[in-house]
Parts: sequence; structure tokens; C-alpha cells
Amino acid sequence: MNRIRIRWLALAIAVGARVLAAQASAEDPAVVAQHALELQQSGQYAAAADAYRTLIKLVPNEVGAHVNFGVVLVDLGRYDEAIGEYEAADKLLPGDPRIALNLALAYEKSGRLQEAAKRFEALHAAAPDESKITMLLADCRLQLGDDDEVIQLLQPLEARNPDDLGLAYMLGMALLHKQRIDEGQARLNRILRQGDTAEARFLLGTRMFESGDYPAAVKQLASAIELNPHVPQLQSLYGRALLTTGDPDAALKAFQAALSESQNDYQANLGLGQILTVRKQYKDAAPLLQRALALRPQAAEAKLALAEALNGVGRFADARSHAEAAATAMPGSAEAHEALLTVYTGLHLRTEANRERKTLQAIAKAAQAAIPGPKLNEKAPDFELAEPGGGRTVSLRNYRGSRPVVLVFGSYSCPNLRSAANALQSMHERYGAHIPLLLVYIREAHAGSEWQSTRNEREAVHIAQPASMGEKGQHATMCVRKLHFTFPAVVDGMDGKVEAAYGAWPSRAFVVGTDGRVLYSTRLTELEFHAGEMDAVLRRLASPQTAAGVK
Repeated sequence: MNRIRIRWLALAIAVGARVLAAQASAEDPAVVAQHALELQQSGQYAAAADAYRTLIKLVPNEVGAHVNFGVVLVDLGRYDEAIGEYEAADKLLPGDPRIALNLALAYEKSGRLQEAAKRFEALHAAAPDESKITMLLADCRLQLGDDDEVIQLLQPLEARNPDDLGLAYMLGMALLHKQRIDEGQARLNRILRQGDTAEARFLLGTRMFESGDYPAAVKQLASAIELNPHVPQLQSLYGRALLTTGDPDAALKAFQAALSESQNDYQANLGLGQILTVRKQYKDAAPLLQRALALRPQAAEAKLALAEALNGVGRFADARSHAEAAATAMPGSAEAHEALLTVYTGLHLRTEANRERKTLQAIAKAAQAAIPGPKLNEKAPDFELAEPGGGRTVSLRNYRGSRPVVLVFGSYSCPNLRSAANALQSMHERYGAHIPLLLVYIREAHAGSEWQSTRNEREAVHIAQPASMGEKGQHATMCVRKLHFTFPAVVDGMDGKVEAAYGAWPSRAFVVGTDGRVLYSTRLTELEFHAGEMDAVLRRLASPQTAAGVK
């Protein structure tokens, strides 16, 4: 089973007999047609395209010439031109299902998946018992993320074709995406019985990813790539799993690999665009996100990401429709309303901006209720923890009434803490005299081999979960030394009581005001931690003397 997913079907209609029977002349259509076919069959597609173009000038109403020209253009990756040739053939021979199929496939290849799906739907309605058409429609729907439609299409077909592994593959993938793990596993088992393949490993990795076991998914997907890196959408899921486990650099490479296989991989376009946006590479991000949105025009996450990238280069007018659509589709998303606030502020629309600020306040209040740990404006849980090695004891209450404090929770085995370290240290250097930072060392994010990060493996970070407070203190000391923190650390107890009270695992930061209330909190992941945003909070809190010196 080399590749289960249905491949491109090259359907050529023979050039008509009347062309081949044409009388010889200076530009004999029969000779041109024969030459074009020979070039096409030998794989000389560019030359064949020129020959078919010449043939169509000689006999513009020859259906076969337009169809064959379309096939050649597809082979050259010139899908929009191919669509034009198939449409010309369709006008000459209306209703021919072979032409309609090629046209639908060309739309799919060009990334215009919605249009392709409509055409596959029409073909399916005309021939509901034609399994190949059903499979092509299901494959298109799978690329669009319409998993419910895939299941609805394939479950009846599965009953008639229980041994079709391609069908089991697509159906299993859709079921796993919908968190119907047991049903997806049943299809996976059928594929596994046929032997160890990249597709089987891909499905296993998908099951692990959808079940939330991201490190295991990373390993399984990497093993699938070793067998066959060309399985569609394999590299993009690998990238998503890497990003989730705190390895954005490796995720970026995986998304790039996915796009080298197919420019129409939605998740790869979206994921790479999001990473570049976070890294403020807005000009590089925007085309990727535009492509993602073209592939799935209704995807709110793509609209939001594109709005953020356009905001980054000051194209507020262009970003407006995307941000408004994202905020409408995701009314509870703080990120969507933040993007819309940026748009309105950039366009100097004060009334709309004020409305968005109020919306953001309401969303933040509602969202905080669902997040473990203290909420905004709530009292931060008090604690009394010792520095590593049984040093002095630090209590949160000691800061109350005197100055704000930044609490940084994490462990050295957390890639996200290590990524944020330079920004956190910089904030300490700028504001630490007035707003101290304190590292609260908690349980290891990635300990042993079962829950390991690829970034940790690459950087040779192998840490076991500490068995005693002494070992945990040693880990904290190492963390401070290796990350060059000049602010102090304290160590949470072996019971993880403080970590649990703050909902801090695997890494998180809180800004606590002089009244002991939470003013700001953030997780430290690549996509969630915005150093500039946190810096702005500290700048407002800093003394007038400090603030005056901050640019």
C-alpha cells in the first residue's frame, strides 16, 4: 500500500478522427495532432503544449484537442489555463462526464477546493453509485476539513467495499478528526493488518494527536516520514505536533516540507503563516495566510491570522474585513477582537475601538473563568517557598502594599520557558528594581522518555522528574544558571500545591499588583507569549523615573 489517497486521474480524449483525416497542407492538423500526442506520451509537456496550441488555432472546435491540451497543462502545473481548456471543451460537448471530471480535478489541483467540491457533488448526484466519484468527493471534503461530510459519504460505501483500504484510510482519518477514536481505531486496525506502512503510521500518529498525546504523536509521525515523506498532509500534522510540544523551529521546517510537496496544504500554510506572524515576519506570512484562506474561505482561524499579519505591516484597511469576519465567527475569541481593535485603532475609528475594548474586557472575564488558576483582578494565591538548597523563604504577601511582582512558573525541561528566557531576563533588567521577577520552579514539563520534546532531544536536555526537594532544588539552580537569570528562584513543594493553585504547568507568567491581584497572565508558548504585550504592562506599572527611561 504505497499511497492510499486517490491520485490525479489524467483523462485524455482522443483527438477526433476528422482532424486526423484532414487533407495535407502547409499546416496539416493531422500532422500537428500526431506530433502533439507523441510529445505528450514521451513526457515533453512544454513542447506538447505548444503543439496543442497550434492545433487549436487550426481546428478551434475540436473537443479532443482542448481536453488533451488541458491534460498537458495540468502536467505542467498550469492549472488555471487547464481549467480554461476544459471549460472550452465543455461548451463544445456539454454534459460529458469525462470533461466534467477533469475540470473538477483541475480545480482541486489549483487549490480552489470549494469550486472542486461543487463539481464533484454534481458528478456524485448524477452517478451516486460510482465509487470513484464518491471517493474523489470525500477526498476533497477531507482537505476542506469537512469531516462530517466525509463520514456521511463513506460509511455507506464502506458497507459495499469492506476491503478498500483507501476508503478505510480516509474514513478513519475523518473519524479521528471528530474525536471518534474507537471508530477510527477500527479502520486503522484493518490497515495495520496489511503491514507496516507510512499511511498506517500516519493514522496512528493522528490518533495520538487527537487523543492529546502530542510527544507520542511526534515520534509516530516522524517514523512515518522515515518510510515515506510524501504522504499528503503528513508533514503538516507533524508540524502541528511539534508546535504543540514546544518546538516551533522544527515545526517551521515541517510546514515548509509540507508545502514543498503541495502548495495546497491548508494546515501547512496556516501553521507556517502563524509562526512567521508571531516572529513579526509579516510580509512573508501574508501570502501563506492568503493561500490558506483561499483553500478554506470560511475558516475563521485563517481570517484571523491574515488580519494579524496585515495589521503587522499597517494594512489596516485590508485587514478590516478579515478581522470583522473572524470576530463575528468567533465572538468569544479575545485574539479576534484584539485584531479588530488594532484595525479600528489604526484607522482612527474611535467609537468602534472603544466598543472593542469593552468587548475584550467581557471576553477576558468570561475566558478567565475556564482557565485554571487565579483570574484577572482576583487575589493571587499566597505561598511561602524556599530558595534552592534550603535558602531564604519567600512569601507572596511580602510584596503586597510595596510593589508589584512578576511570577514566572516553569522548569528547565520546558522548551517554552527556555524560548522566553531572554525576553524575561530583559524585562528584569529594565524593570526589576521596581517590579521584581521571581522564578517558581515546578515539576518538569518533559521528563524521561515518554513525554519528551524533539527540541529537548536536539538540545540534549534530558531530565528525570526529581525524587526529592533536594533534587528539585538542584534542577532550579541549573535552570537559573543555564538561562542566565539574574532574578531569584524558589522551589514548589513535591506536592505541586502552588503549581496547581496557579494552573501553571507547563509554564506560565503572572503580573501581580501591589494589592495582590492578578493584573496580567500568559502562557509561554510560541503563539501565546507576546513579550511586547507583557512589557507594556510592566511599563505602565513602573515608577515614573523608570518609565521615562524606557523607549
